[in-house]
Amino acid sequence: MQTILLVEDASFFEKAALKKLTDIGEHHVLVARDYAEAKQVIASARQKPDLALVDLTLPDAPDGEIVDLCIENQISTVVFTSRFEPRLRAAMRQKGVLDYVIKDSPSSLDYLGELVQRLGKNSGIGVLVIDDASVERAILAETLSRHRYKVYQARSSNEGLAILAEHADIKLVLVDYFMPDEDGFSFLKAVRRKYGREKLAILGMSGFDDTENRIRFLKYGASDFLQKTCPPEELLLRVSQNLDVIDRFATLNDRSLRDTLTGLYNRRYLFGDGMRRCAVASQQQEPVWLALIDVDEFKTINDSRGHGAGDEALLLLASELNRLTVENGFAVRIGGDEFCAVIGSPSEAEARNLIEGFREQLINRDVVRDDHRFRITVSIGLARVHGDDIAEALRLADTNLYSAKSAGRNRLVAS
Repeated sequence: MQTILLVEDASFFEKAALKKLTDIGEHHVLVARDYAEAKQVIASARQKPDLALVDLTLPDAPDGEIVDLCIENQISTVVFTSRFEPRLRAAMRQKGVLDYVIKDSPSSLDYLGELVQRLGKNSGIGVLVIDDASVERAILAETLSRHRYKVYQARSSNEGLAILAEHADIKLVLVDYFMPDEDGFSFLKAVRRKYGREKLAILGMSGFDDTENRIRFLKYGASDFLQKTCPPEELLLRVSQNLDVIDRFATLNDRSLRDTLTGLYNRRYLFGDGMRRCAVASQQQEPVWLALIDVDEFKTINDSRGHGAGDEALLLLASELNRLTVENGFAVRIGGDEFCAVIGSPSEAEARNLIEGFREQLINRDVVRDDHRFRITVSIGLARVHGDDIAEALRLADTNLYSAKSAGRNRLVAS
């Protein structure tokens, strides 16, 4: 959660900014309405604010002195003001503010919200800058670092390929199209054979206004193209917009792998990424176990208490499964009232203990629906996953699950 200092003397804008910050997520917001109050808030805060959103014209500091206060206290600062003066804007940029946003329309408030969201994410996002010109590379890196990106630098396309292979957090690459060893086009073709547009954004750069090269870059798979001489704001906007596209791809992909009711993974994940995770564990000689879980008498719950109560029971089960698998595994809703948990455990005995602990914990939890409470039990079949053979593990676990139900339900059977 980010701690944000909001310095604004106009009540209307204060309320609008607070509402926007509430709409976009959880933030700890400290409010000051003039310079003196801001100074006091900074001095008395338990921890330094992560970000300051400040108006330039305050009753006791009409000429942007608030920016100097925030910069002196090493607080990343965004100016949000109605004063559109190019010289003032340039001066604020020179001081090191992250952005200069004009209060001229509702869209500017939307932009401010998007900026705050992006700044909250950027520390976990790697950006690779590939340019053989050390000065230009350093300027780009400094601009990106100011916006909290984790910046990697390479002097050549070959060095860039090596860095990209080592760091999975890199989501965007800025690459010059003209370099001594291999040009940006060779880099682009090599990268696109491995990384799709939904995983990695590539922005071509050039110090020359060359329409043909720009078109070639885009045709070869670049996400965007910009001039090296573009203003820092344009660079940051293009970087942010391309990362937003990747975020949307990731969100859509995650939704396609999730069960809509419980939020657990679905069968598609189990037989895709789930199999790959099991294969990696097998290569590392880490035993993996699959528990197939079925709610006892689930049809009776739906028939006697209603489908809403049945959904509440499934949600409780999903919550306990998440707790079981959060550290070393994953949980899946296969369909209906059938679930599975895939967990890493050095031995069958330890796997049994973990699953039994889950089953006993579930027995003691109430399902609440319309002020009525009831409890559920589950039957479980446990089997070892060999390599990535999920299908065989499911077959064995299903046999054990049938044995658990035949023996009276509410128990675990392992092979």
